[in-house]
Amino acid sequence: MEVGKMLTYVLFVVIPVVAIMVYISLSGKFASECKEEIAGAKFSILGSLSNCINSCWSKHNFGQGIYSDDCYLVKVNSSTRITKTEMESFFGDEVKVYFDSLEPNVVQQIKIRYNSTGKEISLILFET
Repeated sequence: MEVGKMLTYVLFVVIPVVAIMVYISLSGKFASECKEEIAGAKFSILGSLSNCINSCWSKHNFGQGIYSDDCYLVKVNSSTRITKTEMESFFGDEVKVYFDSLEPNVVQQIKIRYNSTGKEISLILFET
């Protein structure tokens, strides 16, 4: 009888600890941050921009947000030319690119904006 009580108390401690450990490990895998400066090859740039886009999209309830918002301003220095078509096909239907291309070896700033009227994420070339 005493062993059953002791086992119950141990389970009351072990189960929450295991649940917290699982939560921490899963949140680390899915959490991604938006870098303010991105440099490198085409797929490195696209992958990093994708993290920013996903963060902005989820912040606005996956297109259900009612207010437009400038989510991020990112400096990009690509080692290769990346065209509008390549970006839009990589990111998917909810992303619209409002410039022709990213030129190689030129630092450019991109504004990542949630547009509530179009239910989209806009990538806009930002001039300083």
